Amino acid sequence: MNLLDYTTTWIKGEVLQGKIMLAIGVIMLVGAIAIFRSDNTLLRGTLIPMGLILLILFGYGGFQTFNRPTHIKKVTELFQENPAQAVEQEIAKAEKDHRNYSTLEVVWVVLIVLAAILYVFVSKDYFKGLSIGLVALFLTTLTVDSILHFRLKIYLEQLEKLIT
Repeated sequence: MNLLDYTTTWIKGEVLQGKIMLAIGVIMLVGAIAIFRSDNTLLRGTLIPMGLILLILFGYGGFQTFNRPTHIKKVTELFQENPAQAVEQEIAKAEKDHRNYSTLEVVWVVLIVLAAILYVFVSKDYFKGLSIGLVALFLTTLTVDSILHFRLKIYLEQLEKLIT
């Protein structure tokens, strides 16, 4: 296999994840509307983090679904001009993304712990709901980034085989 095969496979996974994120976002939107209509203070506290989750699911899921396929066009053009440079450029991008995901995974875990601790120290139902929502928000970001990172590591390993 060559760079274009690996990149196409990686992008297909990104697009699939984007579509799944969009579907989950639609389901969560229905839940958010139901919570918005309820009088439960605890549930209402989750609305702000839930709105951020929806922003992530629709925003990044939409990006993955609709913009990621254009990346293969850029790689194909560069590959036709200079295959070695295309591989080097993709490896550099993948390594940078790998470092970013590695850092973010630690950040999300720390934020999950802090939000869980917040739950223990607040007494009002709204703030308990907010802390529960923050845990859900950071779990969502951790899950999304972990799946993206997992697929990226496989892609990076494949790319590194091309230069050895």
